[in-house]
Amino acid sequence: MIDPSKITIYNATDGELEELILFWVCAAGKNGRTAARCLDKFLKLIGEPYGKHMDSISKVYNLPKLLQLCGIGCYNSKAKSFLQLATECINGRLNLRTCTAEDLEKIHGIGMKTSRCFILHSRPDARYAGLDTHVLKHLKINGVGNVPKSTPGTKKEYLRLEKEFLRLADEVGMLPSRYDLMIWNKYSAKSTPGENKKKLQRLIELSKWSEGELISIIDQEAVGIGVIKK
Repeated sequence: MIDPSKITIYNATDGELEELILFWVCAAGKNGRTAARCLDKFLKLIGEPYGKHMDSISKVYNLPKLLQLCGIGCYNSKAKSFLQLATECINGRLNLRTCTAEDLEKIHGIGMKTSRCFILHSRPDARYAGLDTHVLKHLKINGVGNVPKSTPGTKKEYLRLEKEFLRLADEVGMLPSRYDLMIWNKYSAKSTPGENKKKLQRLIELSKWSEGELISIIDQEAVGIGVIKK
């Protein structure tokens, strides 16, 4: 299972790279630990927790329903992202080892932050910034001006703040990936799942289905909704 606190993997296998890009798609706008746990449940249910994830995804009939059952939010949009990633990878049009950020951004639901986070934490020479709320807070604390509370919506503004992030990383002599991970671990440690009622309730909702119960639900509904292709 993906560990968001140790997300950087430079020598990843093909299966690990597939899991990484799926994780970053799930983590967009969501809690990283929750996204990792829900994705792990999903991958186990489709029968490929450590292997060729894209092949298995391409065989799922009702992908949105399965993502929903696994607690993955925005499941209709995520399903489109998963299926397009699977199609492009299987057909050889997308190579996760060599693709550019722009290549990834052609996939439904993948923007500048998601594409950069994936490349940043899978390639040692990557000079990108994943501008999430933690990084933006860090930039503001370190004197960067006009920092928004959420990921910038324009390319020009994103690149401006990315340049500031890289400057700060260079000043302390750290790889951008290491600097990013340091920031994430620093700020996310202050936001534990039980910190407030809303987060606790969300955890309860996500954990009410055990893996066995989910499998049972899928088996019972398979005829009606066609969740998994046998």
